[in-house]
Amino acid sequence: MAQQQLLKQESSVSQILRTHKKQLTKNIERHTLEPNISTISQQSNQESSISQILRTYGKQFTQIRKQYTDGLGGRCVMGVIMSYYGWDGKCINNAERRLYAALVALRRAGISKELLIELNDSGATFDEIADYLDRNPELANSNK
Repeated sequence: MAQQQLLKQESSVSQILRTHKKQLTKNIERHTLEPNISTISQQSNQESSISQILRTYGKQFTQIRKQYTDGLGGRCVMGVIMSYYGWDGKCINNAERRLYAALVALRRAGISKELLIELNDSGATFDEIADYLDRNPELANSNK
């Protein structure tokens, strides 16, 4: 029973995050002149798989290791996923909400955050990580 309540709460949180994401996307599109952010915003209106996010959004950033962002346009694998959910790579408060959204998406996909970080920090590119996830869904899912 408690598990059912938790699942209901999670889906309502997911709905709130989706609604908030749509509103933020509209705000960004209205207030930005940078094509990169606009492109990300338009694409993020559609739900993408984690591997699609890495392939698409990974191209927007220089890949880094051991931290979410370097503040200069570099992101790690988790930083890319957080950016998909609206993180600008700077704001700490925004980062917490975007990390939560990224973790919810990973949980839904059955992918371990630790696995992604390990792959990133061991030298795999975003495309290699995406390929790994596509080739080994059962391995990604078993590392929760």
